[in-house]
Amino acid sequence: MAESRSNSQGLPPTVGVHMKCCNVYVYAKPNAQKDAYVGWCPKCARQVRLRIVSEGGSNSRFFEAN
Repeated sequence: MAESRSNSQGLPPTVGVHMKCCNVYVYAKPNAQKDAYVGWCPKCARQVRLRIVSEGGSNSRFFEAN
């Protein structure tokens, strides 16, 4: 069975985030409104939120957060 690389809106299912606060790597998923990717640091619970924009965004699937 082939793995889906995007959902019905063309968004990747997750983006990778290096949480520099605790030096861990997490996956951020689209929120219910599909307007941002959201993830939390598993050690200190710091939240990262990456807005989804229609123009001028990034093609990258890997990010760093402080």
